Amino acid sequence: MFTYNLKEKEKKDIAVYGPSKLLKAICGIFALFILIGFFIALSEEGWQSRDILPLIICFLLLLVALYRDEWIISNRDKAFISIWGFGPFVKKDYYKYDDIKRIELTHFVKGIHASMEQKSTLTHKAYCVLSIKMKGEEEEKHDIEIIPEKSSAGKIEHLAPLMAAYAGLEYFVDRPREVKVDIKRIF
Repeated sequence: MFTYNLKEKEKKDIAVYGPSKLLKAICGIFALFILIGFFIALSEEGWQSRDILPLIICFLLLLVALYRDEWIISNRDKAFISIWGFGPFVKKDYYKYDDIKRIELTHFVKGIHASMEQKSTLTHKAYCVLSIKMKGEEEEKHDIEIIPEKSSAGKIEHLAPLMAAYAGLEYFVDRPREVKVDIKRIF
């Protein structure tokens, strides 16, 4: 699973919310080393059935290195731009600030209906949903990220208001982060 970061690029007047470039570079380097090792083994020993595993791992690493999934917050264009795809084959969606009602952070517990009491358990994990809510009668939502609340560890709760402030949009959060406190450790 990718971890997303918010990076501001001051010269271009944009902020990018997506996986780090370091992760992609590391995956690309590992794929290159595995590929070099594969061709060396192929030239010395010839094709063997065990050679399929390094090829599969190399393929997966290249997919990670080439995959793009990011949101660009452009103050120059006054828009959120969603980019996703592989390598040069990407799809871009533009959402103008004027069409966006707010950025919202909502929570839900997987497997439990919204009308029921929502408590996180071992089988029913709590999730955070960062999304942009559009203006209009339908009030459609576009999810930026859905992440388990435990995995987020407060990071998404910290980044969501920063994104809203950067774009100058309204921010909404349905409830504060669910934190379990161990009383025995405090006293």
